[in-house]
Amino acid sequence: MLEKKAAAAPAATKCFHEHRRYLRPTLTPGTICILLAGPHKGKRVVYLKQLKSGLLLITGPFLINACPLRRVSQNYVIVTSSKLNIKGTKLLGHINDDYFKRKHDKRAKKEEGDIFSKRKEEYKPSDQRKANQKIVDKMVIDAIKKHPDKKLLFTYLSAMFGLRSSQYLHRMKF
Repeated sequence: MLEKKAAAAPAATKCFHEHRRYLRPTLTPGTICILLAGPHKGKRVVYLKQLKSGLLLITGPFLINACPLRRVSQNYVIVTSSKLNIKGTKLLGHINDDYFKRKHDKRAKKEEGDIFSKRKEEYKPSDQRKANQKIVDKMVIDAIKKHPDKKLLFTYLSAMFGLRSSQYLHRMKF
């Protein structure tokens, strides 16, 4: 009779937080990108830095196109050739992955009343988030004002990206 050999288990695999994070070489701080998914799809945003989880920290800036500080995967952005010089500016060091985690209230085990009476609370940004957004917006807008094509950049960032008929993404140069 043939005996089945037990398959050797692979060496201990790394947890997600131990994975190595890669970044596209075209992504440098200050690069203008186009968002492809989410509530802000089609908006042009400014890439600020890569977070420890591998996600990108981007901003609209909020004053120009209403896109706040967000984390987004680099799979969901198109990198353009437009760049801003934000090297001399200091980013807020405390903005990391934990900064974006939402606070969840624990509910009581056996609550009285109807289970459908509680509604899901809508997200409202904290005062700290609003203050940080203003600081980052000021930094990015100052970088735009120093750029030689500042008027063009303001209109470029505020305009939405879209394709019309006979426009093909793979034929475009960004």
